[in-house]
Amino acid sequence: MTQKMISLLFLLFIVDIVNSYNDYPSLITSNATMAVIVEKNFLKDDGHYEKVVSKITNTINNVISKWMKVGGIDVKVYSISSFTLGRDFTILMSIATCQWTWVLFKQARKERLVHIAVTGADCPRLPDQEGISIPLIMPGQELPQLFLDLRVSGALSWNKINIIYDTSFQRDTISKVLKSLSIQLPNKKLKQASRSLFSIKYDKDDHIMRNQIRKTFSNYRFEKLGNCFMVIVKVDMVIPIIEMARSLRLVHSGNQWLFILSDVSKRKTNVTALTQRLIEGENVAFIYNATNFGPFCDSGLFCHLKELIKSLSLALEISYQSELDLFSRVTDEEFEVLRLSKEERAKEITENLNKALTVERSTSDGNCGKCLTWRIGSAITWGNSFDSILAGRGQLIHSGSWSPGPGSNLTDSIFPHIDYGFRGKTLPIITYHNPPWQIVEYSTNGVPNYEGLTFDIVEELSKKLNFTYQVILATSSGTTKAANNIRSLGFSKRLSDNSSYEGSGMSVGQKLPESVLQMLRNNKVFFAACVYTVYEDKKKIINYTVPISMQTYTLLAPKPKILSRALLFIAPFTNETWACLSSTIIVIGLILYLMHKFNPKPTINAQEVVGLNTPYQCVWYVYGALLQQGGMHLPQEDSTRLIVGTWWLGVMVIVATYSGSLVAFLTFPRMDNTVSTIDDLLERKSEFTWGFPNGSFLEDYLENTEDSKYLELLTKAERHISTSDINIISRVQNGNHVLIDWKSSFKYLIRKDILESGRCHFSLSTEDFISEPIAMMISKDSPYLPIINKELKRLHESGLIDKWILERMPLKDKCWEGPGNNQEANNHKVNMGDMQGIFFVLAIGFIIAAILIGCEFGWHKKEEVHERKLIRPFVT
Repeated sequence: MTQKMISLLFLLFIVDIVNSYNDYPSLITSNATMAVIVEKNFLKDDGHYEKVVSKITNTINNVISKWMKVGGIDVKVYSISSFTLGRDFTILMSIATCQWTWVLFKQARKERLVHIAVTGADCPRLPDQEGISIPLIMPGQELPQLFLDLRVSGALSWNKINIIYDTSFQRDTISKVLKSLSIQLPNKKLKQASRSLFSIKYDKDDHIMRNQIRKTFSNYRFEKLGNCFMVIVKVDMVIPIIEMARSLRLVHSGNQWLFILSDVSKRKTNVTALTQRLIEGENVAFIYNATNFGPFCDSGLFCHLKELIKSLSLALEISYQSELDLFSRVTDEEFEVLRLSKEERAKEITENLNKALTVERSTSDGNCGKCLTWRIGSAITWGNSFDSILAGRGQLIHSGSWSPGPGSNLTDSIFPHIDYGFRGKTLPIITYHNPPWQIVEYSTNGVPNYEGLTFDIVEELSKKLNFTYQVILATSSGTTKAANNIRSLGFSKRLSDNSSYEGSGMSVGQKLPESVLQMLRNNKVFFAACVYTVYEDKKKIINYTVPISMQTYTLLAPKPKILSRALLFIAPFTNETWACLSSTIIVIGLILYLMHKFNPKPTINAQEVVGLNTPYQCVWYVYGALLQQGGMHLPQEDSTRLIVGTWWLGVMVIVATYSGSLVAFLTFPRMDNTVSTIDDLLERKSEFTWGFPNGSFLEDYLENTEDSKYLELLTKAERHISTSDINIISRVQNGNHVLIDWKSSFKYLIRKDILESGRCHFSLSTEDFISEPIAMMISKDSPYLPIINKELKRLHESGLIDKWILERMPLKDKCWEGPGNNQEANNHKVNMGDMQGIFFVLAIGFIIAAILIGCEFGWHKKEEVHERKLIRPFVT
């Protein structure tokens, strides 16, 4: 029971809130109320203000009674001074100047009213979703309002404008145009534009007029004033201005030219014919007067009143019918809860009013201001030179129109190429197989797939510039063929690690098919989807984009070999260490002998110290202790024992160090020194030969340098036609030749070697020298180079190109590891190669011992002979 009471109280609370919010009558129970505010100054009162107001009231009431079949509108007319806006109004109609219109709009927005405004010319329109405004414009004075409407709609959002006008236009008209382009609009997001003004005097003599145009353009640096040009001139000045501006490189794909032509309708000029004089890549649009100057053009106050009130009546009927349908389905209490709030109903009426006006203006032959019309035409020029039908000629599309009632009505962008690039056109590009830059692979059904760093870039360009592309494949023989593959936006397929690397063993500048240059020279392709070394002499016939990458040259040397292990047993210590250790044995032996000999303590038994009686015996004793063998006799004196004990401690350290180092040397073999730098190569010039691609960027650099090191490198170098030749690669593998070329080319050569053999036979140097710029190629006079460069710079700044390079280039593998790091360290079995040195020592020791024993036999024999010759006395 308590829970039901809480639910009932909550429902009553909600109803109370809704009722307090909807404290206005429904259209079912009472008519809508409309306040009509008429500003006296707006009507330019000449003593008939009351008569005009009376006529306005009668006109409104007559239209309501004629078109509103259900319900009604209570009309109350006020002057500006006597009006106080209350909450009981539904609609506010103002007939006032621009300043008062916006003051009243803010009040209407606060009270959530439908605002219909008839205002003066050169006034920003009310927001479409919150009100409707119609400016009263005299024919011939519509240009400022036209530009205001374009700015409010966002179609003309230039920040800097270079205005070029014909002096035949009235100064007052130009000043109003300037004001409409620079005033702050109610929408703060629409920024003010800065203007630069240039005048050209019209002359019937074409030569004189062209000289004036050239003089005007030559005296100003337009690159600092912006790239947007608004030209308000007569029709016959259009072509001279375009041609003069083109000769000064002011008409290109980065600039926008908007021509305002007011005399088209009078002279009945075919604007489409003007576009035939445009060339590839130019951004030109026309706003031209299409007014019908007949006698039945009505754009006065009362015509607009009739049009507005008729549409308002139809909109209110829709709202009334909507509330009636809701009322028939629910109870009275539910209706009060569910019906639209005042703000929601105002939005609904405004939306229905706009729809009714659109229908009215499209179906009626005599609607207000229909004869006063301007049309917007945009030239389509991008990609036309690659279209066999258009053959490079421009075409004109209808982008929109303007009339006083609806204002600007755009169906497309004024400059379609600026907003939509190539508008989805299919453009031809040419490429050839050259991994990792361009990779061409064929599917099982023979359809080519294009991959590589270049096509990563092409894909991004196609998205940003809005085009698809058809690839023309250039073969190594110099011929071309159209590949049956049109790439659409966003298509991408990564190759696996087992992709073909054939043909990737040299710098790209050395193997460009001649057909690529031929197609570019003849302007048959949009650009070449391949990278090429930037040569200054080639810029006479083709153009380059900004560099895609800077390629560095490096050395490809044979992999360092394992050094001989014959003397492995002496490797743990250096020669100096062995010499010091040998000297230490002798010195300590002598010290031991001297301390034993001159010790004052007498020996107990001469037999006990017989092993330390001579220096020779002491040295052998110290040597035996080093080998951890000890001796047969130990010293008895404390001083000599201290010497021996100290030597034993040293021996422990020496033996432990030697044993640990020997294990390490057995585990990790010693490698030959690598060729890591140019200096290393020149120091070992007796061991290696070297070479680089013939006619390469590197060769040009070395021929023009004064560095003695590089001159020696050039003098003794071989010139290879192709560094990917199998015989040259074999020479490197055999260990007697070094290649000098791009590091990226060597990476793919190494990757191919690892994939085929499972091991690496090469070593890359740690020194990178001489950076070579590579870029994509484009036709010499292509207008699209600036926009392509702009996108490439964006890709560099965002880090995408660096990311793609890292993805395409192999990661570090066996050939990048330090010497010995790639050897097996676990479960290494000691082989004969590891132990051969100690066997050699044993053999040498036994040979020397054999020699010594032979000498001893000889010496003993000699002593026996000598003894026989001696006569000794017989003693009993």
